[in-house]
Amino acid sequence: MKFKSPRHILPVCVASLFFLPLTLVAQQPVSHVRVVRLSYVSGTVAVKRPGATEWAKALVNTPVQEGFEISTSADSFVEVEFENDSTARLGELSRLAFDQLALDATGAKLNRMTFEQGYATFHFLPGNHDAYSVRIADATLTPSGRSLFRTDFDKGHVRVEVFNGSVQIVAPSGSAKLGKDKILEYNTGTTEVAFNTRQGTVKDSWDKWTEARDSQANLALNDQAVAARGPLYGWSDLDAYGEWAMYPGFGYGWAPFAPMGWAPYSMGMWNWYSGMGYTWISGEPWGWLPYHYGNWNFSPDFGWFWMPGNFGFWSPALVSWYTGPGWVGWAPLGLVPRRGLMPVTTVSGTAIRTGQIITPQSVGHARFDQGTLTERLPFQLGADATLTGTPLAAGAGTSFSAHAGDAHTPAPSSVLMGGEGDKESALLGRRRSSHEPLRVRLGTTLGGRYAVGGAVGEFRGDAFKGMGRIGGMNGPRTSVSSHGNSQPGLSVLPHGQSAESSGFGGGEMMHAGGGGGFPSTASHAVSAPSASQGASSSASGGHH
Repeated sequence: MKFKSPRHILPVCVASLFFLPLTLVAQQPVSHVRVVRLSYVSGTVAVKRPGATEWAKALVNTPVQEGFEISTSADSFVEVEFENDSTARLGELSRLAFDQLALDATGAKLNRMTFEQGYATFHFLPGNHDAYSVRIADATLTPSGRSLFRTDFDKGHVRVEVFNGSVQIVAPSGSAKLGKDKILEYNTGTTEVAFNTRQGTVKDSWDKWTEARDSQANLALNDQAVAARGPLYGWSDLDAYGEWAMYPGFGYGWAPFAPMGWAPYSMGMWNWYSGMGYTWISGEPWGWLPYHYGNWNFSPDFGWFWMPGNFGFWSPALVSWYTGPGWVGWAPLGLVPRRGLMPVTTVSGTAIRTGQIITPQSVGHARFDQGTLTERLPFQLGADATLTGTPLAAGAGTSFSAHAGDAHTPAPSSVLMGGEGDKESALLGRRRSSHEPLRVRLGTTLGGRYAVGGAVGEFRGDAFKGMGRIGGMNGPRTSVSSHGNSQPGLSVLPHGQSAESSGFGGGEMMHAGGGGGFPSTASHAVSAPSASQGASSSASGGHH
């Protein structure tokens, strides 16, 4: 912990009126349908649902709702990303409860959390009169405007550091307002609370890591070939782990760098959420937006790619369910049957009923006509399918160890999920500009079929340069461009400033196959697909 001796004493003023807005908010009609996500997971992170007694080991992209609790083990870290790209990041041996994740009658987001132990950094980017508060023991921290602050809480000792913005701190006996670069410390449970404040924050390795995560998100959003639309959470992942491209006969879409033969919904787990049903939790670091908004499409030449819809609502999974001899399966919504395509991912019913982890090695594949479309799976829900992850031993997520004195707390080794610290350091040393985000290739194809070259772990789409003629696994040999040139084959959209000058960067996309698409602002038209090419369905997702 970063506890240090006080230098100045700030008098405490009685401020019971500060509790009035919270009371009024509590009396307003609210909706509890909000879903936020675990956007970074390192080590053993435990999650517990409201009313549950068991903790489970969480995956990245786990949906979090009101009443959830999260804790971290030794050398373990987690980031929670809110819809507007606000974040709550927990260091090791820490615990956070989400007391309220709601919407009021005006659409403002109500975020109320209790920080129970450890150290955490909160980055709040409020909008539309959103309300945020973090409770620590007998005090409530309320940020004002864009704010970045850290809290350390151990053995009744509270420390708050404000790096940006300001934070109002209210305890039963008084209040204080901390501005940028201010530090506050006090002990809870005493008869008279003394708020000790001083100037001058000092960043340790944890603070520098959270700063690097914020920088990566901002750089990736600015580097996008397609401007963010709808909720912000997950958009920066698309730049880090894949490419936007123009798919002939379809329009603009995004595909991840993936291994040959990859298919969507093949790495993760099915989990049952009350009120939502079976919900897909992707184990892929980018697997939030593409599995809960829009729809997936498939080209025989280029493989799988994702086309955003209108972002009208969050969906637990954008799939249709099938049953067959000894298996159950699912396929992305709206796919048109094509010769040789086997889009249905299949497993035994036990794998879903008991909430097993699904990997590309544990699944099979079938054609649409080999199964029967169904709205209800033919088995009862198993208890493990309601645990958000692999069950943990009794007592997990409830015990903590104190940090000693002023020792610097550790930080994760990598900024990106799926990244490696040494590789990231090498990439940072080779990048041409500090304005470039990290971009890591997790495979050698775009969307599982269209082969690309270059070393795994690059900053830009420059691996496409100078490659000559390359082809899809079953398609014709066509050229590929990293600058959006209108030549035959797949054209990767440019990044950053090049994207803006070409009309892609701040523009929207056209879904050539039908509904749920964006109007195009590109300089060249995209023709509708022919019958032989196949068109995307107008379905853009829903609750299933």
